[in-house]
Amino acid sequence: MIKADNTSFLKFLENESIIKNFYTCEIIVNAGGPGYAIKSISFFTADGAPSNSYVSFSENIYNDLIVEFKTKDPDLISAALCETKTIAGSYENIRFGAASREFYEAPVFKKLFKVKKTFFAEYGVFAQFSKSDLPQITVPGNVTAELVSNTEKAVYAAYDDTIWDGLPSVIQYGNDTDKLFILKENGIICGYLMANSSYKNVYDIANVFVAEAYRGKNYGTILAVTFASHCYANGLIPHYGTAVSKYSEAVALKSGFKEAYRQYYVDAKARSIRARFV
Repeated sequence: MIKADNTSFLKFLENESIIKNFYTCEIIVNAGGPGYAIKSISFFTADGAPSNSYVSFSENIYNDLIVEFKTKDPDLISAALCETKTIAGSYENIRFGAASREFYEAPVFKKLFKVKKTFFAEYGVFAQFSKSDLPQITVPGNVTAELVSNTEKAVYAAYDDTIWDGLPSVIQYGNDTDKLFILKENGIICGYLMANSSYKNVYDIANVFVAEAYRGKNYGTILAVTFASHCYANGLIPHYGTAVSKYSEAVALKSGFKEAYRQYYVDAKARSIRARFV
């Protein structure tokens, strides 16, 4: 297990697929920045060269260590687990991320760590890999879905946070580069989509919401497709992110976004080695 250079790894991930690796690229660029939760991130591969087979170690501001496995190499997995056990005492908490639940049932993991808490993902991270994935949809004549200006955002900043699923908050704590799309039926607002960019020209959906009385009309899909179409027309890359419900997952799939990956997380404690006395 050899540490890879972050700059080289960033270039590799961008060339491999910037949209699939968006969150990882974002962390590399922003780690240690003011107001950013991740303090540092390091990558390890079998030979130190950037690769799709890697393990990442990241530290956050809460003194947690997050170890993510993007590899099936048994030697790399074993080396990373042993290294984690060695340094575990320096952190308040150890969190692991892997592509399957079965990872935590493997003997090599169970020998060194005991699971304290699970965060098994019900939904994955969704991304649209090509403009050709954008579906053709029909928007009813009494419905509009449009990008609003920064001046117009102020109107919606006064809305009720609870009723509108945090719309005022995402406006208040956002910035001028964020993109807010408002959907109206017969001139009355019934949904919105907010997207922001924290890395290059990739725009990630922060929230997509349709008021309960207007659900079941494909309005979430209309918003997501409108957003993606705007991105492609303006040299931007649309990204959906992590689905948080069956509704969100359905909107992603109907809008031409595909599951890029999913991770299963656990908080774990290093097992103590009992001394043997003869």
